Amino acid sequence: MQENICIPEGLILVFLVLPALRPYSRALGSLQGLVWFPLLALGMAIGLFPAYGFRLECIPLLIGTALLNIPSIPQVLAGLGRQIDEGINWQGFTLVCMILLIPSAAFALYFSPRVDTRLSLQGVTSRTIRDEARDAELFLRLYAPSSPDVPGSPPRPLMLLVPPVFGSVGMVDKVCGKLRDHGFTVLSFSRRFFDCPAWGTEGTQYNLPLWDQFRILQALIQGNSLEKANAWGKTLEAGRKEDILFLLSYIKRDLQADFPEAAVDLNTLFVAGYEAGGSALALLGASPEWCAANPAIKGLIVVESPLWSMYQAASDADPAARKSKKLHGLGPVSRPRLPILFMTSDRVSDPQERERRYGPLLKILQTDAPVVLAAVDGAGPLDYSDCPASYPLYSALFPGNNRTSWKYGTFIEGTASIMTNFASLLLETAALERSPGGQPAISRRKGLGGTVHFETGGAWNLPDFGYILSP
Repeated sequence: MQENICIPEGLILVFLVLPALRPYSRALGSLQGLVWFPLLALGMAIGLFPAYGFRLECIPLLIGTALLNIPSIPQVLAGLGRQIDEGINWQGFTLVCMILLIPSAAFALYFSPRVDTRLSLQGVTSRTIRDEARDAELFLRLYAPSSPDVPGSPPRPLMLLVPPVFGSVGMVDKVCGKLRDHGFTVLSFSRRFFDCPAWGTEGTQYNLPLWDQFRILQALIQGNSLEKANAWGKTLEAGRKEDILFLLSYIKRDLQADFPEAAVDLNTLFVAGYEAGGSALALLGASPEWCAANPAIKGLIVVESPLWSMYQAASDADPAARKSKKLHGLGPVSRPRLPILFMTSDRVSDPQERERRYGPLLKILQTDAPVVLAAVDGAGPLDYSDCPASYPLYSALFPGNNRTSWKYGTFIEGTASIMTNFASLLLETAALERSPGGQPAISRRKGLGGTVHFETGGAWNLPDFGYILSP
């Protein structure tokens, strides 16, 4: 976002209101150039989308602007020297359109982004790498301090943050920045032809075909109920699993060579995953071989992830169920071997949602695994990301069950604080948080406002989870 989107939105409204008032004002009646204003407003309304990305809240404004251009067409053609017989009194039509336009403009202004939606540049280094085995191109973003830490400070622990497929790194950019401010070096990424969109090192966006975008949305909406959508969700899980495995290998082999300016403790690693990435992490965390091969990983953070692979299709012995193509229910759940923090919306407290969307997660909680669930009161499924500040309308369309005291940018800071506090808990428990010189490896715990609901697994033997809340 080059500047606040409210500026062009406000100008669009001005360019439409002035011509509409012209018949009722002597001062405006003599200004012949006003006939061009609706056309300029339409160009600006169309230009909002390539300039700021797809903004759903601007669609009504675009439609209203297009409608208000209809009455101005004869006057524009007359200004170009065409002989046009207007024949129609457009004043009533214009008045109705203006009545509809004003709330449309107010709607767009109210749900405009609260933060700059461009990807952060300060303290961020970008690099393109290739996974030759898959012929895949990945765009890395490393979030490190723009100025060196205090001399003598220990290397920072590394957080590998796996973004959601839909929205990709653009949905977690500000969260990554906050995690860096809390003491991590953060590595995030997007993959071309997989993420929607993938963000190139020069800021170029690589979008997927509309059909692939539809399948991703279908998996997110129906992946826990319909076989076809679930199968596509499992494909997304598998893709993210390959990304994670490749990047962990890259971190061990090439990270410090490619990013020599970043002081990273490769023996202290946390991995956080959103959506399909979180689902892939839950599967990997249950693998003894994977855990043994990655001793640097101290904990996993799984954010609002569907866990598609833990559902099973109906058996052939149940013809009715097979015909409906609905999922039969939950299959066996593997026990995680690493401490996991599950971050969910507060819908997890709703009985129907607990059984349907959060069934796999709650089944994991019933195992003898070191897992904890955290749900901020009022948080929706998209709120542990940049979404409440960058895309307020999406956050409003998918709210939590309760009202929340966290607003917009508070979710960015609060999400990073919960992750940091969880990591701090694990490091302190393992006596790894402080270096021999006594300097903390990551920031101390951050106090959190609002109400956070916690549930723990049967084998949670770490300190009281209230530790995550209090400094």
